[in-house]
Amino acid sequence: MAAARVLFAVYTQDAYANLSARRQLDQADLDARDRRFAAALIYETISRTMSIDYLLARLSSRPLDRLDPWVLTVLRMGVWQLVWSRSVPAPAAIDTSVRLATSRAGRGSGGYVNAVLRRLEREKPELPANDLALEVSLPPELFGCLRKWFGQDEARRIGQHALLGVARISVRVNRLRADPEGLAQALDAEPGRYCPEALSLALQGHSVTSLPGWQAGHFSVQDEAAMLVGYAAGPQPGWTIVDLCAAPGGKACHMAERTGDRARIVAADVHAGRLQLVRDQADRLGLAGVTTRQADAATGLDAQGANAFADLIGQADQVLADVPCSGLGLLGRKPEIRLHMTYARMQTFLPLQAAILDTADRLLKPGGVLIYSTCTLNPAENQEQVAAFLARHPGRYRLEALSGLLPGAVLEQPDLAGQAAQGQLQLLPHRHQTDGFFIARLRKD
Repeated sequence: MAAARVLFAVYTQDAYANLSARRQLDQADLDARDRRFAAALIYETISRTMSIDYLLARLSSRPLDRLDPWVLTVLRMGVWQLVWSRSVPAPAAIDTSVRLATSRAGRGSGGYVNAVLRRLEREKPELPANDLALEVSLPPELFGCLRKWFGQDEARRIGQHALLGVARISVRVNRLRADPEGLAQALDAEPGRYCPEALSLALQGHSVTSLPGWQAGHFSVQDEAAMLVGYAAGPQPGWTIVDLCAAPGGKACHMAERTGDRARIVAADVHAGRLQLVRDQADRLGLAGVTTRQADAATGLDAQGANAFADLIGQADQVLADVPCSGLGLLGRKPEIRLHMTYARMQTFLPLQAAILDTADRLLKPGGVLIYSTCTLNPAENQEQVAAFLARHPGRYRLEALSGLLPGAVLEQPDLAGQAAQGQLQLLPHRHQTDGFFIARLRKD
């Protein structure tokens, strides 16, 4: 039932799967095994929605858009269990689906779910072999974008990798409070792929907040791609650093840790509620140098319409613009992105990103460093956005090599080493085993 509530919220209320799952699964008081299965059911059903709906459209006597939303949610769950899950016997999956539909939408709905799922089990329809978008369960428009940017074979590999989900998580050791080697033993974790403070672990159905060392601020959850932003920044003690889109605070706190908590870090965000997440994280990690400020990064104004950064104009040694974006580098971690991201919606991020970069320009002192980052694969939001910024400020900024800043393990990969020398980095999940991330470092001359 907890998994069904999460899926219903994602499908009908545009809820975030990770936040909704954390809330519902914690409240459901599930043991580790049931929690692990519920998480798989949630994430993989969302990930394969396009493929599931293709099969359902051929099995259902009613159009899918006319089904009760609860019935459609239950059917999607049932199809995933029957076609892609290897741990649920078909009779059990059908019986559970019927009982769930009956409890939420009435006896007639239960009978309909029973008929559709039994027909699926009996006829076993298959996906068409020549439809690559359907194969990787992406909307044709979204797959078309990936094909345009990377070519058909690479787009297919990106889509296939996203279907694998995220079996392990990366955590960042707070080296002001803990030692990576000792914490690895305590958490039964493995060293990370790139960063010395990174560990990789499987939660096995447990909540991360229940792990030893969490409450004491020994570590935070952060993908290694995001950690590399802190390396590209190269923050120094004594610097004034502004993080324009800081919530929930991972990058701001990482920079504080890397400076020994001896930098002044102003973590800004437009949402007051999300700023509390930054404060909570900094407090848990024991980082006194991180302060928060409510501000709209695109305009530089606070909630009252005043200049939120009046004291920082031309004063910042470094500005981090980790901007809102289409999030296509997170398809494996946030599968709901594939349900609502379109080319038209991608376009709406471009002027917002440009405005945030121009705010960063106003805050930076001459000689200061601007870090631009996204979690998308879209060149228009990445390389082209940086090029447009340089064109708007001719002669005032230059890309600066990342080669001397990134961990050596990054530079061992020829494609990343070549990019780093040019001052930009595009990480791809299927190639580099991280979130998809773009990072650029610019020096203000």
